[in-house]
Amino acid sequence: MKYFYLVASLPPVALGEAPPWTPDRFLFHCQGALASEDWRELALIVEDRAGEGASDFAAWWHALDTQIRNIQVRFRAARLYLEARPFLRMHDGYDVSAGQAATDAMNRTQPLERELALDRCRWNALDERILGAPFDLDIVLAYAIRLRLMERWDRLSDEKGLQRVESFIDDHVNDSLEPERLGDA
Repeated sequence: MKYFYLVASLPPVALGEAPPWTPDRFLFHCQGALASEDWRELALIVEDRAGEGASDFAAWWHALDTQIRNIQVRFRAARLYLEARPFLRMHDGYDVSAGQAATDAMNRTQPLERELALDRCRWNALDERILGAPFDLDIVLAYAIRLRLMERWDRLSDEKGLQRVESFIDDHVNDSLEPERLGDA
């Protein structure tokens, strides 16, 4: 089914910018604009439950995201000298370019750069997937995933990071420096 009006009305988005809507707000916006089975598919995507979806897009996305997460698991397990196999998830197919991009991302030294490169890998894969599907449901589903990625990065900021560090220090470090814990009591 084609969704000309809906797709044409979507504001442009870019990774690293503030999302125009939350994914939940987008889901609400699409109510009545999508066929009921397509709306249910969108709801699964918004809830990060693509593996339960019925569309080819949902199956593709679930496999791609699982592949990327498995690459992350392998790298993290290797750094901790652990066996990765118990943490890996099964998925259909293998996207060579996404696999290479995820591997390159995991080889970066800075954690923030790694995460951004992994999300760019996801973003680029979405670009490739929807290239030949103008106004199809795939574009709507890809848009929802992009909103989720944008929302994630919008929540990350220096201010919020500093607040978390200060909170951790207050909760863990300052408690351990109390005189009775140092043996001065």
